[in-house]
Amino acid sequence: MGSMSGAPWEVVLGYTSYLAATLAVRDALGIRDPLGIPAVIAPPSLAVESTVHGAKEVDAEWLRWWDRALAASEQDESAVPLSPGGLLGRVVKDNRDIVRLWSAERKREVANASRPRRGAPRMRDAVREYERTTGTRLGGFRIKVTALPVTGTLFLPISRYRILVSAELLRHREAYIRRVIAHVATEGI
Repeated sequence: MGSMSGAPWEVVLGYTSYLAATLAVRDALGIRDPLGIPAVIAPPSLAVESTVHGAKEVDAEWLRWWDRALAASEQDESAVPLSPGGLLGRVVKDNRDIVRLWSAERKREVANASRPRRGAPRMRDAVREYERTTGTRLGGFRIKVTALPVTGTLFLPISRYRILVSAELLRHREAYIRRVIAHVATEGI
């Protein structure tokens, strides 16, 4: 972990059950996501009262829950309660085991997608190659990448140092690495 300039750098890849659960409930209830994050892989079937579907407060509750989940994923999410409260909180509470099992299965899929394959490019080699070919040295940086169990090839920077990616993008390691380096270079990190 380092660049030609000697500046330390790090790309931390992780998975958060809290974000995954939030997205799974979003899709199970058909809630619109203002960020446009794609649908989750194999959404769980949840037991939901008919009054929940189409209830106006559920969309707002979900958005507040998503914001809390995103903030919690920066710290120790185990200290944050899974339930969003309100009508949506009842849905989550009633389906807690289903959502947890679903998330655990997706976590394994993300782990498999992120596992480097033989001959796959490595981040440190790609950083060196970028610096060599462009003559531009990347400074020290620490990027936190959170893998989501969503369809498609999501690459969504949510801040200079934080990126959400799909498990599908991780399967295409070269494209994933190229996009991370492009983000670092563009942001001047």
